[in-house]
Amino acid sequence: MTDTHGRADIRDMLVVHEAFRRAYGKMPGLVLAVSPGDTARAAVVADHIELIKEFLHLHHKGEDELLWPKLIARATQDVAPTLALMEEQHTQIDGLIAKCSSSLARWRRNAAASDRDQLAAALRALGEELTAHLALEEAEVLPIVDRYVTAAEWHELGDHAINGLPKKKLPIVFGMLASLAEPAVVTLMLASAPLVPRVIMPVLGPRAFASHARKIYGASGF
Repeated sequence: MTDTHGRADIRDMLVVHEAFRRAYGKMPGLVLAVSPGDTARAAVVADHIELIKEFLHLHHKGEDELLWPKLIARATQDVAPTLALMEEQHTQIDGLIAKCSSSLARWRRNAAASDRDQLAAALRALGEELTAHLALEEAEVLPIVDRYVTAAEWHELGDHAINGLPKKKLPIVFGMLASLAEPAVVTLMLASAPLVPRVIMPVLGPRAFASHARKIYGASGF
């Protein structure tokens, strides 16, 4: 099993970030591809958007509650302005998520062209803001994490997001992450999980996500 007693290993976070970049990068196109009035397909795409939104919300909530306070308390004051900016960007992203959710609810009901276009524009704005935020975090924050955060504390952060998701959706999310990760990072992501999930998730997750990806992305894939 991966060591959980040393220092934080941020490779799993980089995979999570890449998953968000890809998912939000594709969302506007998914929405725009739905024909006006096709509420059945709109519901499928909307459910996918809701799942990724919930994962993003849990990810940021975990950072706000479990990561930033540790870094503020333990790191040098040089990083304080960057951490303040991280929190400010989370607030901005929350506002964009709320705007997307409002548009999504209307579009789900009627799949109207006007609501579709408004949702696609809101998702594009969210994706751009999120991409900029993730880039800054990867450049300025993640490189110092292993100096101040233990492996056990780092796994608490990942567990917070995973445990907050609906249980039936866990294999899809894990499979999405595993599709982007090296085998060693897949092992890292499961390091603090109980025995049964460590054994079955590497099999169940990719299958669940492959089925989900076919339904959402078709031949183009994730």
